[in-house]
Amino acid sequence: MKLTFTAALLAGTALTFAAPALAAQDPAPGQEAPDPTDPDASDAAADAAIANVQPVDDAQAKIDLLQAQVEALQASIDEVKKQVVKATPTWKGGPQFEDKDAGFSFKPKGLAQFDAGYVGYPRGEELRGTVGGLNFANLGFNGRARRLTIGADGTLPGGFRYSAEFNFAAGTVDYEDILLAYDFQKAPVTAQVGYFYPFSSLETMTSSKYTSMMERAGITDAFNYNRRLGLAFIANDKKADSWVFQAGLFNEPLNNNNFTHTGWQFSARGVYSPTLGSTRLHIGANFQHRQNTREAQGQQYRSRPLTQITDQRFIDTGTIASKGDDVVGVELATVHKSLHFAAEAQKVWVRGTYSAAELAAVNAQLDSNETIVGTPYNGSPSFFGGYAEVGYYLTGETRAYKGGSWNRTKVLHPFNEGGWGAFQVNARLDYLNLKDRVDGASASVSAPFYVNGGKQLGYQASLIWNPADYVRFMAQYSHLEETGGPRASVATLGPPPTLGIFPVGTTTPADKRKYGVDTFGVRAQVDF
Repeated sequence: MKLTFTAALLAGTALTFAAPALAAQDPAPGQEAPDPTDPDASDAAADAAIANVQPVDDAQAKIDLLQAQVEALQASIDEVKKQVVKATPTWKGGPQFEDKDAGFSFKPKGLAQFDAGYVGYPRGEELRGTVGGLNFANLGFNGRARRLTIGADGTLPGGFRYSAEFNFAAGTVDYEDILLAYDFQKAPVTAQVGYFYPFSSLETMTSSKYTSMMERAGITDAFNYNRRLGLAFIANDKKADSWVFQAGLFNEPLNNNNFTHTGWQFSARGVYSPTLGSTRLHIGANFQHRQNTREAQGQQYRSRPLTQITDQRFIDTGTIASKGDDVVGVELATVHKSLHFAAEAQKVWVRGTYSAAELAAVNAQLDSNETIVGTPYNGSPSFFGGYAEVGYYLTGETRAYKGGSWNRTKVLHPFNEGGWGAFQVNARLDYLNLKDRVDGASASVSAPFYVNGGKQLGYQASLIWNPADYVRFMAQYSHLEETGGPRASVATLGPPPTLGIFPVGTTTPADKRKYGVDTFGVRAQVDF
């Protein structure tokens, strides 16, 4: 009788433990919640085992009965464990909910970047303190929320992935990556559609969370690399991560809220990234073919002074009346333990530039949706830019790299574990040339013979502190040397003979006037 009593007690415990736990689980989508008094399958098994308890004298029969009751209890416990695992999120910088059996997952994500700094006033002997067309109210000390984004990543049944992220930094809703992707099971290929960056450079493909400077290289800003609506295919070496190829066809930016989405772009990028011992190499090339919107055929090339604390541009071509452009870029990078090096160069050929006569003829057509905007030129200009940088982790980390771009570096000794976090120092030389003579028939340094967009050479240094994996503080200094451009268009006297080749009393040519600008910035960043 003691065995019978013990068995009944165990079964009763199972009912007491299992029923409330299972009743607390959410019903499956499309199903009504069960009555709290309804037993589940494991409860019914336990009830049946108890109901079948009969006075028995045979010891083996008693043992068999006890075993059946214990198995019913174990089944109930296993069911509770399964439900707890499905309902408990994992943690990957933020909570991640996942049901592997159903194919669903959901992970919220966000990023906050707060910037402050100083943009100095242009100064130089050849300008004598005068810079044409500049809004001085936007220089000096300033601060802003650079990015305030919120969104989510996840998976869907059938092998699909999604990502959606929105930026609220400007006080209005803007769009970051919003895409749907499918990973082919039997091939190293991913197809994705949505809103994301065309494949244009190492810097552009790297998230702003992981860049070595507060802003991406000048070529990203000057050569108009923005997210666009597109369809793309990505092939990569998923095992060794030694190569990647990306290609896509893109339309207009998503925040173009009119219906003139007739511009388009084709982008392709290939990267070879082998690992040689403790050294990682990156060798890449990219190409863009871009067609301007038919209703506004023109493109402007310009760049901020390597910071977005100001909206002023010291180099700027103005809008060039043209059909589109072609861009070719090369990439080189390497990582060896705590040291990394990276360099890129890009050349832009403006295509289909309109002369004054062609502009007037096209705009006079009444039965066409073609409209040309901007300044006409007698030829098609080309522009060039690039950068080279070196960086080093003082605390022993190695700069992370994955899938053809820089990634999140793991902090070896986090601040919360008694360490000092990760410290990284970086130095960069950034170059942009937006000047070009398109017609040698005249010595003029203005349209339609010459594009005087200016030349910018930047010397940059940054210090980055990551106290933990998802927290970052940055400080950056930049000195820029500007030559020519629209801000140097005001006629001024040249420097004394000892300081330059232009004698006192003559006017320095507009494309050769020089001045300097200093900037300093700091950033606090957290992401999840």
